[in-house]
Amino acid sequence: MHKAVLALLGVALVPLPAAAQWREPAPAPGYRAGQPVVLGPAAAPETAEALPWEALRQQLGKRNRVMLFWEAELEGEVATRYREVETLDRHGHAAVTRSEGVDRDRYGHVGTSVAGADAGMHQRSERFLEAEAPAAPRVEGESRQIRAHFMEQLRQGGVRFIDRALATRLAGAAVEGERPNVHAIETRALAGHADYLLQVTSAVDLQSASGRAFHVVLLDVADGGTVLEFHTQAAPPAAAPGRYVATANGFERQAAAAPGLADVARVLALETARRMQGAL
Repeated sequence: MHKAVLALLGVALVPLPAAAQWREPAPAPGYRAGQPVVLGPAAAPETAEALPWEALRQQLGKRNRVMLFWEAELEGEVATRYREVETLDRHGHAAVTRSEGVDRDRYGHVGTSVAGADAGMHQRSERFLEAEAPAAPRVEGESRQIRAHFMEQLRQGGVRFIDRALATRLAGAAVEGERPNVHAIETRALAGHADYLLQVTSAVDLQSASGRAFHVVLLDVADGGTVLEFHTQAAPPAAAPGRYVATANGFERQAAAAPGLADVARVLALETARRMQGAL
């Protein structure tokens, strides 16, 4: 009996080959050695987005003045048409004098009788010239917010935005007469104050993040050439999954934040800047 036990102990104590010995398993990708493996591998580090601002600034150089037509396009007419308009304003008045207790019936009821009345008519006419001049549309609400964020982004690339209304007023300050050619004044304002004309218009698109799709055209004021033209939904990239937070029901993942107007404007500006890099 003792001999059998010793024999078994001798077998247990015999050293095993190196290949047959137990080894620590190789760590999973993204983990250090000796650390326990959890539900999934660690997320790959996010790479920083390459921004075009510095390259765009260098390409623009001193020709960086851009007049922005937001939700507007340059009209093809070269002269302003006028027409004479006459308005006629008429209004009338009437006054009635009443007296209480003038009539009394046999039951003692008191009625009302008309003692007198007066009526008249007044009218005023006005003549003026009405011009079919170009005018910038009024931008309000969400469109105004997108425009502000869009301009803020492109300024990082060295773009100097020229105000359309102010440039037109400066160009027409010395113009006299009752029938100025507003189209010609706007053309002088564009040629004298801007290097490029950037037109951004939009249309309803229910499939886009902002509910609109954008059409962008960049024109060179010096020769009238089309530098670029493209159509886009300016859709922001899909948001990363939210973090896990402790709730009464345990750990739950937060919902991803929906893209806002600033995100849409940023994507639109980045796409415009990158296309300008390849076209200038």
